[in-house]
Amino acid sequence: MQYDAKPLFCKGRVLKTESLEALRDFPLQLVKMGLADWADGVLFGFDIRYENECILVGKGAVWHQGQAVMTKDEILPFDAFEQQVTVCLRLYPGAYTDDFYVRRLELRLKNGEAGRDELELGRFRLSKGARLRKDYRDLADCRTAYNTLDITQVPYAGPGGVTAAPDVLRIFARMVLDNPQAADFDVHFALSCLACQPVSRECLLRYVSRRLKEPLRELSHSEIFERLVRISGAGGRSVKREHRTDGPAVF
Repeated sequence: MQYDAKPLFCKGRVLKTESLEALRDFPLQLVKMGLADWADGVLFGFDIRYENECILVGKGAVWHQGQAVMTKDEILPFDAFEQQVTVCLRLYPGAYTDDFYVRRLELRLKNGEAGRDELELGRFRLSKGARLRKDYRDLADCRTAYNTLDITQVPYAGPGGVTAAPDVLRIFARMVLDNPQAADFDVHFALSCLACQPVSRECLLRYVSRRLKEPLRELSHSEIFERLVRISGAGGRSVKREHRTDGPAVF
């Protein structure tokens, strides 16, 4: 026999350790059960802006090693104009104190790719005097070289593996749904991108495989994005697979 007991905290009652433990454990257990098979990655948040010679990174949450980790707003000084800069979140190993489990977090700007124990939150190449743009015209515009926040490489947490940024998939979905000649298969997938967050990695891989008549295989974020760009620009026409001699797409 099992019982589900929730603390009441009634006036006049003695505050018990068991009640506080129940209050602590319920949300943690619920999150762990719901995200048990999810890969490490971004859950939500981390809005990135450029203002007054600083990069402002909004608060956010990630799923990391079976735990939801939340960050606060942070301001990072910036003067690396005309260089590719990656906004990274580094998570250090946690440690126990008498009262808390503490994990050090570091938001940083760096040249090059995110390293070990780091999650990429976006990348850009900013010209002096320009604004950091996030109002994308279409899917391909997400990879504009200068003055545009590129979120196409951000690893989002998802069931069974990391998945693409929801904003990227929403842009793809709107391009498909705004096209009256879009194929039914594309329309159904586009509606899933708008209705279901996040779209699983398996769903992405199986969609591009069937849509482009390619063998089902593992793809990088860049390879998935390149295929979505091809599909979104094809309208109702079929997309022929181009012969490649230069290896996988790299952006």
